[in-house]
Amino acid sequence: MQARLRPAASPAGPPQTALGAHFFRVPDLVACIRDLLAADPVLSDVWGSGELAELTQSAAGHIYFTIRDGGARIPAVMFRSAARRQTLPLSDGYWALVHGAVGIYDQRSIYQLVADVVLPGDAGVLRAQFEALRLRLEQEGLFASERKRPLPTFPRRIGVVTSDSGAVIHDMMHVWQRRYPALDIVLAPSAVQGEEAPRQLVAALARLVDFHATQPLGEGLDAIVLARGGGSADELASFNDERVARAIFGSPVPVVSAVGHETDYTIADLVADVRAPTPSAAAELLTPDGAELRQTIDGIAQRMRRALHRQLAMARGSLDASRQLLARRSPARLVDEHRRRVDDSLARGTRAARALMALERSRIAACTAQLAALSPLTTLSRGYAIASRADDGAVLTDALQAAMGERIAVRLARGRLVGEVLEREIGGVAPGEAPHGE
Repeated sequence: MQARLRPAASPAGPPQTALGAHFFRVPDLVACIRDLLAADPVLSDVWGSGELAELTQSAAGHIYFTIRDGGARIPAVMFRSAARRQTLPLSDGYWALVHGAVGIYDQRSIYQLVADVVLPGDAGVLRAQFEALRLRLEQEGLFASERKRPLPTFPRRIGVVTSDSGAVIHDMMHVWQRRYPALDIVLAPSAVQGEEAPRQLVAALARLVDFHATQPLGEGLDAIVLARGGGSADELASFNDERVARAIFGSPVPVVSAVGHETDYTIADLVADVRAPTPSAAAELLTPDGAELRQTIDGIAQRMRRALHRQLAMARGSLDASRQLLARRSPARLVDEHRRRVDDSLARGTRAARALMALERSRIAACTAQLAALSPLTTLSRGYAIASRADDGAVLTDALQAAMGERIAVRLARGRLVGEVLEREIGGVAPGEAPHGE
C-alpha cells in the first residue's frame, strides 16, 4: 500500500514557500504516518512481551497501560470490544505476552500498541500462534454462530475421523451399540497427533466428503465426528492447525469436534458445528437413546390404539344409528305402516258405517212404528170403516151427507164394499122418526 501524499492548501496558514518536494500540514503528516504503520505487515501483527504498568480504565471501558522491559517502554491500549473478550485479568507488575498492531495516537502524535490479546508471559509460542490464528479465522467468519448447522435427529450414517488403534473408536462404538444399534458408521482413520497428523486429518475429512458426494440422495453422511482423547497442549496442536480448520469449515454436513479436553478450546472446536467435551459425549449427542425411543414409540402406539378404538366405537355407533334410521325409513316399512293405517281407517269406517246404519234402522223402525200407530189401517183393523161416495170418493162423516139410494163405498181393514143407502140414522134415530122417549 502506498501512502497518499496530500499537500497543504489551507488559505488560513502562513504563506507557502517551496521548502522541498514534500510539504505537509501537521494533521496530514500524522495521517500519513498512521497509514504507513497500518500498511506495514509486520507492525500490524506483532507479539511483544514485557511488564504491564500504569493501568487505567476509562469510563467507556477502554484499558490504557504501558509495556516495559528494562529501560524500553511502549504505551498500549485495549479497546472495549477486545477487553470484553479478555479472560486474563490485567494488573500492574504482571509479565505478559501482548498481541496487537502498532498505530499512532492522533491527539498526542505518539505511537502505541493497539492490543487485542494479553496472555501470561509463559504461555509460549503455541498459545501465541493459537491466539493469532483464532483472531484471523474469527475475522474471516469461520466461527460465526449463524453458519452452525443443527445435528440430525435420527441419523442413519455417520463418518468418524480418529485413530483406528486407540480406545476412542471403541468407546464410541460401545455407546452407539447401546443407544442406537441401527446406525451405520464410516471410519476414516487418521493420526491424531504428531507432525503428520494435520495432513492426515485433512485427507480423512476429504475422503468422507468424497464418499458423501458419491452416495445416492438421502444415503450420504448425516454428520462427521472428529475425535481423539485428551492430551497436553503439544498433543492437541494438530487440532489447532489452519488446514484442519478450513477442512472442517468446508464440510457439506455438520461436524462434531470431540477432542477429549474439558476446559480449553481448540480451533477445531470453534469451527465445528457442535463441540463435545469427550468422544463418548459426542456419540450420545449424535444419536437418540434407543430405550427412550422404544418407550416413546410404545406410548404413541398405545395412544393410537386408544384413539383407534374410540374412532371405531364412534363409527359403530354411527353405523347403528344409520341402520336404525334406514330401517325406520325403509320402503317396505313405510308400505307396511301405510297399509296398517289404511286397515285402521277401513276398520274405523266400517264400524262408523255399521253404527250409522244401525242408527238409521232404529230411526226407520221408530218412524214405522209411529206411522203404524197413526195409520188409518190400524184403526180399521180394530173394526172401524171409512165410508165415501162411490162416484167421487168424498169421505162421509155424517149420515146426512149421503142421500137415500146413493151409492157409497165402505173401506174396511181388508177390502172395500160398495152399496146403496137404504136407511139413515142420525144420532142413533132414523130420519123421520121421533127419538126414543118422546
